[in-house]
Amino acid sequence: MILVDTNIWIYAVNIDAPQHPASRKFIEAVIAGRFNGVITPQILLEFYAIITDKRRVERPLSPELALEQVKAIRTACLIVDAGSKALDRLTEILAEQPNLKGAKIFDAFIVAQMMAAGIKQICTYNIHDFKGYKGITAFTPEEFMAGWVP
Repeated sequence: MILVDTNIWIYAVNIDAPQHPASRKFIEAVIAGRFNGVITPQILLEFYAIITDKRRVERPLSPELALEQVKAIRTACLIVDAGSKALDRLTEILAEQPNLKGAKIFDAFIVAQMMAAGIKQICTYNIHDFKGYKGITAFTPEEFMAGWVP
């Protein structure tokens, strides 16, 4: 299983992004069932928030189109919801990283959800945000696809 981060979904939809072709290819492989891509509810919320915000994307989607995309993502991937176990893991992460603050909490919570669900890999363009978490490996779509053998 590999968690598909928000930015991969954003770039797969946003044809203006330089990361669009690789992200699209990766998502198509997930949809085709070539490997098991998963998401968390947080990923869906982040996707909707970003894709409808004109400050974040050049051509934001209407709420209706964004909801259609969310439904498509839900069809393409298993949704993993680690619930309170993820909050317990987040508490452990915060104890290990007492200087973690601000918006970094969102990536820490993604990691906590991954740990609670037994997911060890994440596909993202924000590789640096996931370094330093024991047991978690981050890949770009290009890196993952290059190392993946059907």
